Amino acid sequence: MNRYSLILLDIDGTLLDSCNEISPNTKRLLTRLHKKGVPVVLTSARTPGETELAAQQAGVRAPAICYNGSLILDENRAILEDVGIARAVALAFKAFAASQFSDICVSGYLYDIWVVDNPEDERVRRLAEQNRKEPLRGALASAVRMTNHVHKLLCLGSPRRIHELKARAETEFPVLDFTLSGTACLEIMKKGVSKYTAMEAIRRYYGISLEQIVAIGDYYADIDVLRAAGLGIAMGNAPESVKRAANRITATHDEDGVYIALKSLRFQSLSRHKTDA
Repeated sequence: MNRYSLILLDIDGTLLDSCNEISPNTKRLLTRLHKKGVPVVLTSARTPGETELAAQQAGVRAPAICYNGSLILDENRAILEDVGIARAVALAFKAFAASQFSDICVSGYLYDIWVVDNPEDERVRRLAEQNRKEPLRGALASAVRMTNHVHKLLCLGSPRRIHELKARAETEFPVLDFTLSGTACLEIMKKGVSKYTAMEAIRRYYGISLEQIVAIGDYYADIDVLRAAGLGIAMGNAPESVKRAANRITATHDEDGVYIALKSLRFQSLSRHKTDA
């Protein structure tokens, strides 16, 4: 039986159940693996603060992948990787959406700030409550004045309009990647940045091979890491295309899927930490 040394773990729909909680079984197991010296690296489209909250809930301390790879932090929360959408491109997309899709809410994320035009928008309020993250009212143009990039753009709208926006924007903005994170939610990143590129950065940081990594996820942004990791595990609540990318399928996020996936695997602690390799 293979031995693994690192877990790459998605948060929403994977680690967290439908009530945004971590099951007691999962928390005990992850805490035990953390104490054994097996890094549990959380990977998400969430902000650093939201990712940190999930890590605290899980009882683990390891590098964190935020914004699906645009911002990677080490275990002490120093920056390892920091890339994003160029300021001019982000503002051009915002203007395009306002002109062609005025019914869709477009907001921006940079570091630990979520900037929205209207924090009282019902769609924004639902997301804020789900992620326990309060937005900041303001214009994106003002927020990015002192930085050269935005980590993520987020579009909220009806499923039909979100799909229409995605189809148009993929042609208009070839330097961006567009990923659905739900039927009514579109996440926009710099092209070439993904959970896979982040996994490669984490692999180099620890000086390990992909074969030593277990990756668990539930949605389209997880497909590449599920295919490339030594063991890719899809949640039972994942779409069929995500399940096809994995080596195994576990139970859903409401049925202790992470615990069931990990409890029978063999792990060994890393003999060393970060490397210059």
